[in-house]
Amino acid sequence: MGTNPLLETLRDIRASGRMALCGYFLAGYPMPEQFFHVARASRELDVIEFGIPTPTPVMDGPVIARAHEVVIHERGLGAETALALIGGLRDLRQPRFVMTYADVGRGLDGFLRLCLTNDIHGMLAPDLRLDETTFVVTIAHALNLCLFSLLDARADDAALAHAVDHSDIVYLKASVGPTGTAADLSRAGELYATLESAIMRIRQRRPGMPVAVGIGLQTPEQVAALAALDVDMAIVGTRIIEHVQQGEAALTAYIREMRAATLL
Repeated sequence: MGTNPLLETLRDIRASGRMALCGYFLAGYPMPEQFFHVARASRELDVIEFGIPTPTPVMDGPVIARAHEVVIHERGLGAETALALIGGLRDLRQPRFVMTYADVGRGLDGFLRLCLTNDIHGMLAPDLRLDETTFVVTIAHALNLCLFSLLDARADDAALAHAVDHSDIVYLKASVGPTGTAADLSRAGELYATLESAIMRIRQRRPGMPVAVGIGLQTPEQVAALAALDVDMAIVGTRIIEHVQQGEAALTAYIREMRAATLL
């Protein structure tokens, strides 16, 4: 794989003494024009994760699941249209990746090629079968796309090894529940110690491996706790969607508050 803008950005931000902040937007939500507007207004995000609409967002809680319903059933948007909408934001300075489900990717001929065409730099498909991962990684790297693997922070060594060996960025799942379920990241808590252990095991197997943490992040205090763990990127989803619903001023103020907590 050649030089990838997303991996380069994570390295540069880490070298500057900060943890990257990533926000999740569902492509086409709440309407295509508003989607363009709020994504462009989110200048203080370092990375953007774009969700690809699906009728079965099994990982998501009610806020993001409802957004999928709106995009699919009320706006009539599917995966190919969503990728084209993301391509319409190629002027943004932030690198971006897509989160999709394996059935969506399988159902759209040339999904990874369309990612490249629409100036997307990476992909997360958390439900890929183990026997698919080597093939997907090979194709993605040929297209200079980086691959995320989603890993529960409580995973055993075998699952962790597979995630590290078959991806470019490990995305640690903090909350045990769906998106929108708050994670307890108090430094005396069990989850904090579990994350610390997982990060140590990842970097023992592959030094310098970028680690992102998401699912359950809602507050600056949680972001600061992750920065203290030497995480490369914090990913916020449900709260971004909620602030999109409240309007640009609420969204940008929230992002600014979260970004202030990213110093390592």
